[in-house]
Amino acid sequence: MTDFGIDFFGVFSRLILTNSIFSAIEQEWGIMMKIRRKLILFFWVFPLLFALYPHAGHCLNLITAEEAAQPDAPIPRGIKLTTIQEKGPQIKIYSPNPDEPLRIPFLMDITFEASSDKTIDFDSLSIKYLKLIAIDLTGRMKPYLNGNRLLVKDLKVPQGKHRLQFSIAYISGEKTMMEIVLNVEK
Repeated sequence: MTDFGIDFFGVFSRLILTNSIFSAIEQEWGIMMKIRRKLILFFWVFPLLFALYPHAGHCLNLITAEEAAQPDAPIPRGIKLTTIQEKGPQIKIYSPNPDEPLRIPFLMDITFEASSDKTIDFDSLSIKYLKLIAIDLTGRMKPYLNGNRLLVKDLKVPQGKHRLQFSIAYISGEKTMMEIVLNVEK
């Protein structure tokens, strides 16, 4: 019943209905805002990750400028290429020629050869940059290992002399360790 011509039940029911509509709109708006934030994050982060991912054709920065700036390990005078242990697989360096100065970027082509009755344990491959505290470069180089050949086509290191140590072993444990000095000119 109405007093003064006002339907209180109708006004009250419309008020409740309006509040539930606003509540539903707020919920939908909240969901839309969450989706919008995720999309914004996706469209900003994905291109950034894609841009930072190393692609084929880019040079591999084997040694950073900060690593090269660290104090050197003591180097015996006149060292170029030295085999320290020879009981394991043969390490053959085809490129770079350790007796010639290098220009950046350069090709590194190294093979690991086993005697006929032995099997090489490629998990034992270790490549270190010899500084006062040695820096392990194995993780940077291992993706370029294909079979028994380590081939990196565009390799970059800072200017100067860099002493690298390669070691690899047979499954039976016999190990070969070799050091090379890369003399990089501009």
